[in-house]
Amino acid sequence: MLALAGPAVLAQTAADTSASSQSTQLPSIKLETGSSSDTPSTTQNGNTDHAFQMWTPVYIDVPLSRSRKVRGYFEANPRLGDNLKGMDQLLLRSALGYRFTPHFSGYVGHVWVGNFQPQFLKENRIFQQLGFGHNLGKRLQVLHRVRLEERFIQDTGGDCSMRARYLLRLAMPLKKKFYAVVSDELFVNLNTVGNGPVSGIDQNRIYAGIGRQMNNSLRLEVGYQQQYVNKTDPTDDKANHILVTSVFVSL
Repeated sequence: MLALAGPAVLAQTAADTSASSQSTQLPSIKLETGSSSDTPSTTQNGNTDHAFQMWTPVYIDVPLSRSRKVRGYFEANPRLGDNLKGMDQLLLRSALGYRFTPHFSGYVGHVWVGNFQPQFLKENRIFQQLGFGHNLGKRLQVLHRVRLEERFIQDTGGDCSMRARYLLRLAMPLKKKFYAVVSDELFVNLNTVGNGPVSGIDQNRIYAGIGRQMNNSLRLEVGYQQQYVNKTDPTDDKANHILVTSVFVSL
């Protein structure tokens, strides 16, 4: 059964979860960005711009109590954009969580976001999330994660942009501590902010990857993610094709 603690609930993005039988941990990946901080596109196909990116997140999860129910979470997520020509975005995340049951956890935290393209723009986010995991059959592991974000973006007059996210992640243990994973995450802006996000669908991320549990504390994962960003102008939607390499440390 899934144990949703620490990275199990926080990491995508995608990743966020522990496996059953061979103790293979399968945290969901946590990848995150908004339409206000997308990399300039490089090629165009119809009404959708396409670009290649690389995200290299590192997730650290630590127990803060003897019962191990109180959790501390830390993340550094640098992202290269514009066909890997330079840094597009950097996310630094910290959170405090509580494991209500082995399969249900909650977190609250803060994210600092630095956007470097086309010019530097900073953002601070407060977020709350709940994660629930269960099995389908004997092997397929399912994670549901709901997150609410309060975003304070530079040059928007100090107004708060509200965004809701829902992640569905499926993981299947393989042989020799390997596992396969697919996920989909939908982002919806709940309000409109002047010179900032507009209410409605913001973006969607589809991910497929493979990972391996190296030891009890370290897990590595690599995969492909398509991030479709719904711009306010219907003629300039964007599809980012992203290579994601993730490191999960659970102490």
